[in-house]
Amino acid sequence: MTRTKTRRKRPAFDEDRTRGLYRKFYVGRTDGSSEPGGKHDGCDYFVLDLDHDRHAVHALMAYAESCMHDYPILAQDLLRKAGLAMRRLDRERGRELQSRGLPRSKKLDEL
Repeated sequence: MTRTKTRRKRPAFDEDRTRGLYRKFYVGRTDGSSEPGGKHDGCDYFVLDLDHDRHAVHALMAYAESCMHDYPILAQDLLRKAGLAMRRLDRERGRELQSRGLPRSKKLDEL
């Protein structure tokens, strides 16, 4: 008898709104320091989805502002990345509005 793996169904968007913070990703460092016994073994990480979550873009901008004094080059890179992500999200939102027959902002067309 063969068993088939049952994939857990992803919660609907509305369920995510009431779920709060939960473990969704496994993150490891590329330098290996998150391996057992490494400097970052057991560290807690928070993942941002810049392609689908407008709130993630704002969180990235806040982090960039916070580290601006200590890590100015990193802050510049993060702000540049946040700007690109925001433009992608705005274009996607414009396409979504257009598909619903709602007016599209001319500003979005310039992005």
